[in-house]
Amino acid sequence: MLKLREKFSSIGAKLFICFWLIVILTIGITRLVSEQFRSKSFIAPSHHSDIARVKRIDHLIKRNPPKTPQAALTILSRKSDRELLLKNMQTNQIYASKKWQIENLKSFLSENNLESLTTVKFEFYRMTGPLALDIAGTPYQIFLASRDRKPPFGGLIQHIPIWIRLAIPIIISSILLWLLTRSFTKPLIAMQKTATRFGDGEFSARVPLIAQRNDEIGTCAASFNLMAEKLEQNIGSHQRLMADVSHELRSPMTRLQIALGLAQQKDIEQATLHKHLQRCELEVARLDEMIANVLSLSRLENTISQMELMSVDVKQLLMLCIEDAQYIANEKSIVINFHSESTALTQADPTLLSSAFNNILINAVKYSHNNDELNVYLKNTSTDFIIEIVDTGTGVPVDDLPKLFEPFYRVAQARDRATGGTGLGLAIAKQAVIAHNGSISANNNTNNGLTVTIKLPIESGKV
Repeated sequence: MLKLREKFSSIGAKLFICFWLIVILTIGITRLVSEQFRSKSFIAPSHHSDIARVKRIDHLIKRNPPKTPQAALTILSRKSDRELLLKNMQTNQIYASKKWQIENLKSFLSENNLESLTTVKFEFYRMTGPLALDIAGTPYQIFLASRDRKPPFGGLIQHIPIWIRLAIPIIISSILLWLLTRSFTKPLIAMQKTATRFGDGEFSARVPLIAQRNDEIGTCAASFNLMAEKLEQNIGSHQRLMADVSHELRSPMTRLQIALGLAQQKDIEQATLHKHLQRCELEVARLDEMIANVLSLSRLENTISQMELMSVDVKQLLMLCIEDAQYIANEKSIVINFHSESTALTQADPTLLSSAFNNILINAVKYSHNNDELNVYLKNTSTDFIIEIVDTGTGVPVDDLPKLFEPFYRVAQARDRATGGTGLGLAIAKQAVIAHNGSISANNNTNNGLTVTIKLPIESGKV
């Protein structure tokens, strides 16, 4: 009982019942109205052939008067396009063949009395008469019915029993409406099943080919697939991030445990103990930096919609970031040069952009040689601001260029360990740039070093 109730409460059942009732009511009302306005008979001019036949019938009656009503009906030879009808003027009884097409004629004669020669037109026949006739002292009228046209398909249907006539439109409308409701409910059921599979952890689940429909349901399915794809990417990136974090935390934690174990040894010299404690402090600092960077990256990936946009001068922001980076560059006697054409105003979150610029500048300083120069260029196009940060380091192997902005990716493990990097700086920069509808890429210079290029749209904003 519960399952039956659920089926009738579904949108498919509701659509089917509503459409079916509307169709049946429309057909019924249309039929009722048309019956009210349709004229079943009307007086028409007498046809010359009918008049000739009536005169012939009159001649045959006078030459050989019939003895019975049945004999009167056989005066003319039987043909499919002609019928004779006989009316008893005393009892109004009608004598005629049992063809269904002339039932209207018989009803008309029983209800009306015609005195003069008249032609009455019906749906399939035209009837001309009457001729007066006396059979055994009883007055009769005889009429000639001539086939006016072949019965149309609608006329044939009228001869079918009424329950069949009602069943035909009901069955046809039911089939068509079932197909219509199925076309509506099938994609919705598919989306519901896909959503259930996705919720159960099958992140590759997608709505099937119904997304190619050109109506609102197809648009909804396409939007669902797009949402599922983005969710799969986000969940996948978070899973990879967690796996990378687990792997990266293992190394400093191992070194920290070793340093603590060595520091806890008995009879250890003060200088050696101090060395091990310094190592513990260094590893704790690295863990703190790594956790802070992971939190920053996660925050960028999940709170882009909470950006605080304001009018920002990219030139002024770059100058402040270069000033901060110069303190680190001074340790390696590196000079950072800034080249800009003009102001560059856009709508942006200054904190996010500063994070991106600082991470790239610090990364460039780390991998540049002592006494080198860094050059920062700010250029304008009709649609974008282009920032280029050019260092003079050793560059990156070509195969590794696309992977530079992935979390925890390192070109050289030993080099990153020496510089203290976590492999998250460029990933953080990428997320900050993407949040502003921009793009970031890296390419090796012709001679040596690396150029990181950032493109920000002039009309920047939220995704």
